[in-house]
Amino acid sequence: MKKKTIAIVHFNTPELTEAAILSVRKNCEEDYQIIVFDNSDTRPFKRRMKGVKVVNNTKGEIIDFDAEIAKFPDLEVKLGERSCNGSVKHILSVQKLWELLPDGFILLESDVLIRKSIDFLWDENFAACGKVQYFKNPARREHDRLLPFLCYMNVPKLVENGARYYDPMRCWNLQPGRENPANWWDTGACLLDDIRKTKPALVCRCYPKLDDYYLHYRGGSWMGNDTENQKKWLDRYASVWK
Repeated sequence: MKKKTIAIVHFNTPELTEAAILSVRKNCEEDYQIIVFDNSDTRPFKRRMKGVKVVNNTKGEIIDFDAEIAKFPDLEVKLGERSCNGSVKHILSVQKLWELLPDGFILLESDVLIRKSIDFLWDENFAACGKVQYFKNPARREHDRLLPFLCYMNVPKLVENGARYYDPMRCWNLQPGRENPANWWDTGACLLDDIRKTKPALVCRCYPKLDDYYLHYRGGSWMGNDTENQKKWLDRYASVWK
């Protein structure tokens, strides 16, 4: 029987990532293999931990982000409150994880702490399991998405039915023009779109109250939060991970 896997995309937040891993070990019954996909440019994940493997992309060994983004010289520089790079790098990393972890995995954000067991998420009867973010306000351009904070992806089923996590025509501002509808697909939106279009071959199981199972620092790797604020947050919720 193959070991179940949790994957974390890491970028310059080693304390948060370590605490996330410890929270999994403390609160889950399943003995997950944990993969850290490290995109850091200043603070890589160096902690050696049992059952944790680091995939080193700190120098673009696996994904050359500069080369990928250079394919879109006319991209929109800024959309909403964020530049494109964070979302695009995250999306590309998850797509690569589909190749590296072809049996599927639970995606966990590096700045999330698990507060109670998430073992129920791994359900191979579904293409994916998690929480959907809906954008019902017509003033919002974003597409609904399967939130990447915590979700299970049945990679064999998704690949078999042609689903993608990354599509440059359904991504966060890779195309020219702020009003371009191709630009308003944040992390997890392309995947949810493919699942919906392929139903009933692919079905997503939605858990509206999934955030009861975790704590989220939010934007730990892209909002410019410093290590002092991160430490305060980790100390506040030490009972979850220590």
